[in-house]
Amino acid sequence: MSKKKNDHYDDRYDDYDDGYNDGYNDDYDDGYDDGYEGPYDEDYDDGYDDDDDYVPPRRTGGSGGGTRVKKKMSANAKWGIALIVELILIVGLIFALVRSYIHNKYSLLDVREIKEEDLKINDGLDKEALKGYTNIALFGVDARDKNLGAGNRSDAILIASINNDTKKVKVISVYRDTILEIPDSDGAYTSKVNAAYAYGGPELAIQTLNSNLDLNITEYITINWEGLTRAIDAIGGVQVHVEEEELDMLNACLTEQISVTGIYSEGVFTTGDLILNGAQATAYSRIRSTGRGDITRTERQREVLSSMINKMKKSDLGTIDKVIDEIFPYISTSITEDEMYDLASSLLSYALDETIGFPLRFGYYSSDTKGSCIAPQNLTENVTALQRFLFGNANYLPTQNVRRINDQLVNETGFGSEGTVLLPSEESTEP
Repeated sequence: MSKKKNDHYDDRYDDYDDGYNDGYNDDYDDGYDDGYEGPYDEDYDDGYDDDDDYVPPRRTGGSGGGTRVKKKMSANAKWGIALIVELILIVGLIFALVRSYIHNKYSLLDVREIKEEDLKINDGLDKEALKGYTNIALFGVDARDKNLGAGNRSDAILIASINNDTKKVKVISVYRDTILEIPDSDGAYTSKVNAAYAYGGPELAIQTLNSNLDLNITEYITINWEGLTRAIDAIGGVQVHVEEEELDMLNACLTEQISVTGIYSEGVFTTGDLILNGAQATAYSRIRSTGRGDITRTERQREVLSSMINKMKKSDLGTIDKVIDEIFPYISTSITEDEMYDLASSLLSYALDETIGFPLRFGYYSSDTKGSCIAPQNLTENVTALQRFLFGNANYLPTQNVRRINDQLVNETGFGSEGTVLLPSEESTEP
């Protein structure tokens, strides 16, 4: 970005954005049944022909010696082995085809590597507590020139945490107006969190999330809003609940989108549970000036995301292929092809679990340079709750870096400790 990185920034779009089978049966031949008299049928097939040629006993070394008898496999047994080999070849072919498919689709993406040393994972972070989870940052940007890097403010900031054992996925929406500390080689500074993407692209945005929230996010996915529109159209729309107070801003956002993307849509003039097309659902996700502003906007974004996931899990392969073709050209990511393959192999096993907004407890703070912000009340207590939500760590102690940032934010905003921050599930159990 050409202008000086400071607390002033252009937010001109705020009005609009915002059991294994081995091939054999259970009739196992242990080699000792020829003389056995038991409750089994004399016609028992042990896998060998009774009239096979007798192989003379061979004496082994030593005075005692010993004998053993060889029998030839019957045609049935040989056929069973051949079947297993064929099945292995078929499975291998399927995996090869899937890998080839992913390779072809992967070329549609804008792939940008982020080095591990540039992730800004806090010293002292308990990595064992985060072991077994894959944490991915998701950004939604309004990239009108199709550039998905620095220079775009992130309208949507989400963190998807995948439990690699249970395949459950928890999602956190970070309010874009949240005041946090943005790392910088010339000295860290506080600003709205969405400014991090504008100043340093996905790399700086990930660094900001890791350093402020005690996370180990290693990958990101950024999508342009136009890509979301096309993907929703490919699955035939999504169902959301529209309120009367949302109609005016929904249609205002829709009108602005049409002028930018050229994707036409009728307006939305009714309320309730509706099936919205891609343009309408994208505009719905970007409504900001209703309810509690950015708070309710992130709720709408999570609603659209959840509806998309549920519908895609019920879609046929042809529809999913169409979605991929529509959305991949509008995506930037750091996920490698091998990692993409691993994620795709478990795709149908993933289940969207709970979703929350961050910070969970906050106050409104305003300054001449930053405008109206959401201030965590306070950061350490919110991060402790976040760690409990994502990883079940009930006794989490934030790192020294998070405590340092918290002190800085308290001094600036005046929002100090208010005690333990409860999760929505914990609030419902309170007397």
